[in-house]
Amino acid sequence: MTRENIAHVPSLSVLTDEETITLRRVAFGQSEVRSLRAADLARLLELRLIVDGRDGPELTSAGRRHFDSLPRAVFAGRPQ
Repeated sequence: MTRENIAHVPSLSVLTDEETITLRRVAFGQSEVRSLRAADLARLLELRLIVDGRDGPELTSAGRRHFDSLPRAVFAGRPQ
């Protein structure tokens, strides 16, 4: 990762609870864009955690790392 890219990596404390929920919903790919909060999507795009993919929003590599760092329920498995 170059110095320029490091400057754009968000810290884990940047997201609100609502933005975190939207990030999770994007990661699982189970929500249509119209059911996601537009403000959250705009913020996640700004932070470069998601991109507009062919079938809707998708996680970037930074978004995947952020998602992987989020706490999970005790009995939840790793996403596939």
